[in-house]
Amino acid sequence: SSDSMNVSVFGQDSVDFVYGGSGSGSVSSDKAVSLKTALEAAGFTVNDTLWNFYANGDGSSYRKTYKSETGAGEFAVNEVPVSLYTAAVTDSFSDFNDAAIVVFGRSGGESADLPTEELSTGYMYLQIDQNERDMLQMACDNFDKVIVIINSSNAMELSFLDEYDVDACVWAGAAGQTGVYAIGEVLNGTINPSGRLVDTYAYDSTSAPSFVNLGNYNFTNEGLSFEDKNNMYLVYEEGIYVGYRYYETRYEDAVLQNTNVGSFDYSTQVQFPFGYGLSYTDFSYDNYSVTDNGDTFLITVDVTNTGAVAGKDTVEIYMQSPYTEYDIANNVEKASVVLVGFAKTELLEAGATKSISISVDKENMKSYDTDGLGTYIVDAGDYYFALGTDAHNALNNILAAKGYSTSDGMTAEGNQDLTFCYTVDTMDSTTYAVSQETGNPITNEFENADIRSYDDGFVYLSRSNWTGTWPTVYQDGSWEASDQLVADLAFYQGDEVLNDGSTMPATDAEPAAYVYASDLIGASYDDALWETLLDELSVSNLTKLVRMGGYATISIDAISFPATTDKDGPSGFSSSIIPGRSGMAYPAEVVMASTWNVDLINEVGKCIGEDSLALGISGWYGPGVNTHRSPYSGRNFEYFSEDGYLAGMICAYEVDGARSKGTIAYMKHFALNDQETNRYGGAIFANEQAIREVFLKSFELTVRYGKITAAMASMNRIGARWSGADYGLMTATLRDEWGFQGMVITDQASVLAMLYQDMISGLYGGTDLWLNTNSNLWSLSDYKSNATVMNHVRNAAHNIIYTITNSNAMNGISPDTKVITIMPWWRKALWGAAAVVWLLSIAAVINAAVRMIKKKKVTIKVSEEN
Repeated sequence: SSDSMNVSVFGQDSVDFVYGGSGSGSVSSDKAVSLKTALEAAGFTVNDTLWNFYANGDGSSYRKTYKSETGAGEFAVNEVPVSLYTAAVTDSFSDFNDAAIVVFGRSGGESADLPTEELSTGYMYLQIDQNERDMLQMACDNFDKVIVIINSSNAMELSFLDEYDVDACVWAGAAGQTGVYAIGEVLNGTINPSGRLVDTYAYDSTSAPSFVNLGNYNFTNEGLSFEDKNNMYLVYEEGIYVGYRYYETRYEDAVLQNTNVGSFDYSTQVQFPFGYGLSYTDFSYDNYSVTDNGDTFLITVDVTNTGAVAGKDTVEIYMQSPYTEYDIANNVEKASVVLVGFAKTELLEAGATKSISISVDKENMKSYDTDGLGTYIVDAGDYYFALGTDAHNALNNILAAKGYSTSDGMTAEGNQDLTFCYTVDTMDSTTYAVSQETGNPITNEFENADIRSYDDGFVYLSRSNWTGTWPTVYQDGSWEASDQLVADLAFYQGDEVLNDGSTMPATDAEPAAYVYASDLIGASYDDALWETLLDELSVSNLTKLVRMGGYATISIDAISFPATTDKDGPSGFSSSIIPGRSGMAYPAEVVMASTWNVDLINEVGKCIGEDSLALGISGWYGPGVNTHRSPYSGRNFEYFSEDGYLAGMICAYEVDGARSKGTIAYMKHFALNDQETNRYGGAIFANEQAIREVFLKSFELTVRYGKITAAMASMNRIGARWSGADYGLMTATLRDEWGFQGMVITDQASVLAMLYQDMISGLYGGTDLWLNTNSNLWSLSDYKSNATVMNHVRNAAHNIIYTITNSNAMNGISPDTKVITIMPWWRKALWGAAAVVWLLSIAAVINAAVRMIKKKKVTIKVSEEN
C-alpha cells in the first residue's frame, strides 16, 4: 500500500539473485535486473545501508556457491552471520521499517545434482540453515511486517514459515532477465498473483520414495569404468509414485484404512500440495458439470471472484482411476489422482462470474499394463473427475463423494458437488492398444529397461503393500553386473544393425529434372520428390551431414541447402549463451509452468522465435522436458514440473509459438535424464508403466500437441542401451506411436569420452545427427560400402533435410538460389578447440547466411561447420 513503502531487504541472496542456473539454461546476472531496481520501480524505497552491506560492505564476502556445469566447486549457503551486522546497519532498520523482505536463494545447474547429505552446517541444502534462521529472527524482532521471497527453482523445505512470525511468502523461482520486476508489482498490489505450484512441497524433502535411489551408484566389475562411461546405474524403484502421485495416493490409502499403509500422516508430510497457490482474492465454484462427448468429456464450471480485488484463477481437473484386483495381480499401479485438464481464467473483477470449459480426452483414462496384456487398458470400475484448488483438495472432494469425512482421518472436508463419477462396465483392452496418431499397435518397448530383466525377483513400490515394497538402495552399492549385463552395456552393433539385407541406396544421381531443397518446402514427409532429392546426394554429402551437427548443420551446395546455426538454451538465447548480441533470457521453465497459462507461454514461444529470426539462429536446443523426479535434481529449473501432463501441455504451447516463426525446437533430454549425476552413460532402470505414464508423458504431449520436429537424445542409457540407440524409444515410440516427423540429435558428442554414443547403433535406433564439432570423430569410412548402414544414413539425411526445409533457415531461398561453401576464419580454430567447446558449452560463431545480390541469381555464402 502507499503508506508502506520504506523497506529493508535481507540476505546475501538479495544482491546475488538467482536468475537461471548453470549450463545451457543460464542467465547472465550482468544483463538481469536487480531486486533493488525492481522494488524501486514499484515505488519502494530500499534501505541503502543494508543493501550496500551485502553488495560491497562486510557482507560482500559471503555468497552462495554451487557447482559449475563442469562439476567444479561446491554447494554452500554462506549467509552472513548476524554477528557481522554493524550498529550502523541495525540502526538503519528504524528508518526503513514498513516491511522486512527476506530473500532465500538456492541454485542448481547442469552436470551436478544438489547434495543429498547434510552440509558442514548440519543442514540439508534445501533447508534454511542456522545463519539464515538467525537473520530471519532478526527481521522478525525488528519489523512488524516480514515478507519472505523464495528465490529457488528447487522445492525447498518451508517449515520455517510456520515457526517464525512471517506475514507473507512469495515463491519467485529463477526470474530470468526481467522477471524480477513482477516481485515489486506483486508486493505493491499492482499484480494479483495467480500462479500455482508445479511440485509438491514436503516438510521433509527426503521423504519421497525417489530419494532412496538418487545420486551416484556404480557397478563393482573391474572391467567397467567411469572413463568408458559404462559403470554407472540408477534404479527408479518407486515406479509411478513420483511427487504428488506418492503423497496423495498413500494419503487416500490411509483414509481408507487399507492394509500395509504403515504410519503416514499427510498433515505432517506435505506442507503445500501440487497445484497450490494463493491470491489476494478468493474464488468460488458453482454449476460443475461433465458432459460425455464420445472421445472427450466437456467439463464446465462457473468461477466467481468472491473477494474485493480483481484476479485470475486456475481451474484444475484431476481424475481417479479404479485400483482393481486385476491391477494388483498384474502390477498395474494407480495414483489416487492425476491431473487431466486445467485452464486459466481471464482477469475477473470483484464479484464477476465466468463460465469455464475444459475438454478432457478419454484417453487419459488408460493405464499401461506391462505384465498382463502388454499394452494400454481401461479398467472396469468408477472413474472420478474432480475439480480442486490443488491435487489434495481434489482428492478430498473425491473422498467426500465416496462418503468419507474428517472423522475418517481426512485433513479437511471435501465437496462432492465438484466431482463426477463415470463408470466403465467392462475392461477395454483394445481402444488404446493402438496409437491414436498412427494406428500402429502398441506393445512393450522397454522390457530391457526394467531391472527385472536382470533381477527377476525384484519388486517395485506398490500401493497394495506400501510397507512391504518400500524402496531400498538397490544392491546397496555392491552390484556386480552379470555377464549378460556387461555385454548389453557394450556398443550395440548386432547383425540387424549391420546387415538387414537391404541394397545400396542410389547416390550422385542426375535426374532429368533436378530437385532442390526449396522444391520441398511444405512437402509432406512421404512426398515422392524426397527420393529424387536424396538420390542426388553424394556419399560425402550424406555422411558429413550426419556427422557434423554441433551447434550448426552443414550446407549442401548441390541442392542449394543452407547451413543452420543452432544454440542453447531453454530460457532463450541469453547473453550467457551468446555473448554480445543476444536475445531475451526468459524465466526458468519451472516458472513458466507455474503460470498454468498456455496462452501466455505460447507468446513466450513466439518471442523466442522472433529472437531466432533476429539472430539468424534456426535451431533452438530447448525446451527441456524431463521430470522433477526429486527436488534434488540440479536441472529442475530447466524442466517444467513433477507432472508430465502439465509439463507436456505447457511445453506444447511454447513449441507451437516458436514453430510459428520457423524455429526448430529440440525437446530435450530424451529420455530418463531426470538427474544430472552420472548422466554420461548411466544405466537408468525403470518399469514400462512408469516410463510411459510419468517420464515420457511430457515428451509425448509435446510431440502430439506441439507438433515438434526435433529432439535431443539424452546421454544416459535406457537400461543398458544408450538412449539414442534404443529403437523402442527413438523409433517404435517416438515415430511409430506418437507420429513424430523430424530429426533427433545427440547431446554433446565432440570428445572421445562420448564414444559410447555409437553412431552405427544410433543410426539404427533412430538418431539422425551428432552434436559434434570435431572433424576427426565419427568417421563412417569403414561403412560406406555397407548397404544397411548407408540406408540408415540416407534416412537420417531425409529427417534432417525435411526438418530444416520446413524452418526459417529457408527464408529467402528459392530454386534460383545458389549456395556455395566458403572457409570461415574460425574453422581451423575449431579443430583445436573441440574439447573447450564442450566444456564451456560455447559454439563457434557461425556466419549462416551472407547474401550477395547478383543480377538474376541470389548466392548464399554459407560457413561450413567443421
